[in-house]
Amino acid sequence: MKGESWFGDSLPAARPEHIKDGNISDMRRKFVEKTIARLIFFILIAAAVLTAQGLEAADKEDPQRAEILRKVRVLLKDGDTFEAIEFLNSLGKPETVAERYSDLVRDLYWKERAVPELVTIARAGIQYCLTKAQEIEAEDAELAKELRSAAKTNAYNLASFTWPGWDHEGIVINQAELAAGLDAAKVNLRLARELEKGPLRVSMAYWVLGAQYMAAGKHSEALEAFVLSKEQAHASLDSLYELLASGYVGVAKIAGVTNRAEGERELEEAIESLKKFRTDDAQFCIDQLRTAVKVFGGDTE
Repeated sequence: MKGESWFGDSLPAARPEHIKDGNISDMRRKFVEKTIARLIFFILIAAAVLTAQGLEAADKEDPQRAEILRKVRVLLKDGDTFEAIEFLNSLGKPETVAERYSDLVRDLYWKERAVPELVTIARAGIQYCLTKAQEIEAEDAELAKELRSAAKTNAYNLASFTWPGWDHEGIVINQAELAAGLDAAKVNLRLARELEKGPLRVSMAYWVLGAQYMAAGKHSEALEAFVLSKEQAHASLDSLYELLASGYVGVAKIAGVTNRAEGERELEEAIESLKKFRTDDAQFCIDQLRTAVKVFGGDTE
């Protein structure tokens, strides 16, 4: 759940085009949608933990990507923020510019550990995509929807990359960046609803909102968001993701102190249930929960 990344909203529809409603039963259709939804979720996880080696490979395939990163870093250091944004906005068609913003946000985090700069660029990218979508909606509704989807992806990544719960080495997040992350989480949830992204994406949106609320010390709001994340995960028919959300309900109660004992019990129950899957995906979820509770409320084994 660390970032929607470039896979986020550029993935195929919920099921292959050749599967028609009249050719399969409701039960089978739900199974197909659940399987693809889970695949999407763990692709997002894999994308979020992309190593420096993987990013270097991406640069080799797209040398302009590395050059854009270098030039923007120079402009942000020696010029001004708006010069960097003007440069990015001049890189081609709206869909191309949107992709460049998305790449740059990820590179600023994973390669540069440059949180202040990625906040600036991510917010500019979100604004660019939303503004362009408004401008072209009457003449190209499909492209406008794609741009709003790109804005959602950048908003999710901004919210995720400004969350201290990952405890990534070399990453320090200040109060202004936390505020930007919380705002981005709200944008992401709004767009997930407006674009009718489905229960799994809405669940992820509630998760990152809860994560940001927890970082801000707003424990009741965090708990409410994690409960809604769990409900949406249940609606998506994904038991693994539902358990992850259940674990975060426990983490929120631990962080809020008043329900600590109950939270510890719920977290442990979620972890024990996740262990039964005996998969790398489940272990990733367990590690994620343990890191979060270490950051926000003390360690749990």
